[in-house]
Amino acid sequence: MFEGIKDMGKMLKKAKEMKSEMKKVQNELKDLIIEGKKNGVTVKVSGELECVEISFENDTIPTSNVKDLEKSIKHAFNQACKEAKNIASKRLSTISQGLNIPGLT
Repeated sequence: MFEGIKDMGKMLKKAKEMKSEMKKVQNELKDLIIEGKKNGVTVKVSGELECVEISFENDTIPTSNVKDLEKSIKHAFNQACKEAKNIASKRLSTISQGLNIPGLT
C-alpha cells in the first residue's frame, strides 16, 4: 500500500530536479547566439528566437534587386531559428531523458 507513496515521492523529487535543470538550460539559451547565412546576409538570433543582428557583406546590397535581398534575409533568419530550436530541443531532451513531454520534444 505504501509502495505507491514511495514511488510518488521519487517522482516529485525527480520533477523538482528536472525543473531546476530546465531553468538552467533556459538561462543558457538566453545567452546563446546562432547564425544563419545566405548570399552575403548574416542573421543572428538568440536561443529564445529573437533577432539579435542582421548584417550584410559589403557587396551584398544591390540597389536594383531588393526581392533577392529580402529572400536572403528570410532564409538566413529561418536557418538560424531552426538551428536554435534544434539546440534547445537537444538540451531539454537530455533533462527529460527521452520522456515525451509536449512542448519539449
